[in-house]
Amino acid sequence: MKSLQGFFKTGAFSLLGLGLVTAPAQAVNITTSSDPNILVNNILGSGITISNATYQGASIASGIFTDGLTSGIGIDRGIILTTGNAKLASGPNTTESASSSNKVPGDTDLSALISGVKTFDASVLEFEFTSTTGNLFFNYVFASEEYNEYVNSQYNDVFGFFLDGKNIALIPGTNTPVSINTVNGGNPFGSNATNPQLFNNNAFSDGGIYNLQYDGFTNIFSVQFLGLSEGVHRLKIAIADVGDYRYDSAVFIQAGTFSAGELPKPKPTPVPQPTTPVPTPTPVKQVPEPTTIVGILASAAFGLTSLRKRTLAATKALR
Repeated sequence: MKSLQGFFKTGAFSLLGLGLVTAPAQAVNITTSSDPNILVNNILGSGITISNATYQGASIASGIFTDGLTSGIGIDRGIILTTGNAKLASGPNTTESASSSNKVPGDTDLSALISGVKTFDASVLEFEFTSTTGNLFFNYVFASEEYNEYVNSQYNDVFGFFLDGKNIALIPGTNTPVSINTVNGGNPFGSNATNPQLFNNNAFSDGGIYNLQYDGFTNIFSVQFLGLSEGVHRLKIAIADVGDYRYDSAVFIQAGTFSAGELPKPKPTPVPQPTTPVPTPTPVKQVPEPTTIVGILASAAFGLTSLRKRTLAATKALR
């Protein structure tokens, strides 16, 4: 059973259409682009020179994003690479199965990160670069629609940043790649979690409190690599579905942070609050009238629970 806090988050989401509470003012805005030079130039920072950029993947799977702060991901603008349709990132969260199958191949380097499991719908941005300091830094967030119901399953969507062939997209302080099964809040949420302190829950069934379609996302992670050898190096940024073509995942890379100089420490992602607070119910002896706010919330919660059960049953039958 959900906590009282979880109940009112769900109730608040259900009452958006009634005008009793309102969502955050603006969702993340996506402009799709598969032009590798446009994508690279939108993350380029100081001290880095880039050349020979290429992109492989569906044209709808990548692009430029703005208004990330108002949506809750913690970084305001940059580029997005996905395993489906980048425009599906915009909130609010309306489903637990947002998905677009592009029917393009996976990526062998990503498959190798997760013990050879087959990948699909890969989006891959590659380029060569030089660094004036011999160092490299950038910030990113990983998000997915596979959260939370497919945590600890075969549908372990993954991405990587391959610097001269070696993945540097790792859980901070470890050698573990970032994926669904390595950063999550558990399945069901709160049980059997892995690195939950690095995860932000946005599941539709839990109220979808961030103005983002994806059901969960990581904190802002910072990549750093110190002491590059002189000369030209190569970076490959790749993301792919694992196990099937369904349920989109995405990586957001912060604008201007692909830099030769150290970046400011990222701030934690703030938890948004409804702009109109949901009233706290006052205990009463008699049964509330159906027109009271508590009656509406209870009805909404019951309806969402029933819908959630039917949706998950249908989804699992399809997969």
